[in-house]
Amino acid sequence: MILVALDTATTITGLALCQHGELLAEAAWHSGRNHTAQLLPQLDLLLRHVGATQADLGAVAVALGPGSWSGLRVGLSVAKGLALAANLPLIGISSLEALAYQQQRRGLPIYPLIRLGRERFASAAFRFGDWIERQTPDRNVTLAELCAEIDERALFCGDLDDQVCTQIQTHLGEERALFPTPAATLRRPGFLAELAWQRYQNHAYDDLATLEPVYLGEAVQPKVVVPPQEAHS
Repeated sequence: MILVALDTATTITGLALCQHGELLAEAAWHSGRNHTAQLLPQLDLLLRHVGATQADLGAVAVALGPGSWSGLRVGLSVAKGLALAANLPLIGISSLEALAYQQQRRGLPIYPLIRLGRERFASAAFRFGDWIERQTPDRNVTLAELCAEIDERALFCGDLDDQVCTQIQTHLGEERALFPTPAATLRRPGFLAELAWQRYQNHAYDDLATLEPVYLGEAVQPKVVVPPQEAHS
C-alpha cells in the first residue's frame, strides 16, 4: 500500500510517496500557478519511477494550507478525486505543522511562515518534544505583529528571503532570530507524508465531504467602477 501526499499550498508544489512509513520518492518544484496542468502528470511520473500505478495507492494526504486560494483548491480537488475514485482514506495536514515538523529542533519555539501577500504571513507557534506540539492557532499576521509577541530565541522557517530575515532580525536581534539553511527552508512533501502516515496508522481519517482548506488570507474585494454619468450626477 502506497500513501501519496500532495502539496499545492503555494507556488512550490510537492509530491511524495510513502510505503509502510518509508519514503519511496518525493518531488518539489516551482510550479507557479500551473498546479492543474502539472500535478497529475508529475504524480504518474513519480509512480512510474517506483514501479507503481495509481491502482497501488492506499491512502491520500493533502496539505490544507494556509496558502493560496487557487493552489489549495487544486490540491484538495485532486486529493478528493483520487480518494473518491478508489474509496481511499483521505488525510488533511496543516501546512504550517508540516513546515515546523520538518525542522525538529528540540527546545526552541518554531514559527513557520507562509506568505499571504500584502506584507502578511500565516504563522503559528510549535515546539518539538517527543512529537510536534502546536502552541497557537494559525493566524494572519505581519512580521512586526508576530515578533512583538516573542521574548525568547526562536527558529523561523518557510517563506524566508533576505528581506524577511532582515526584518525579523531587526525586531528580535540576531541572537534571538534563528533560521535554517536555504536548502532546509524548502517545504519538503516527504515530511507531509510522514505526518500523514502517523495519522493513517491511527485511523485518523478526514471526512471527504466536509474537509476544507485553510486560507486565512483576506478575500480581495472587487474594484467598483462608477460610470461617468453617475460620478457627476
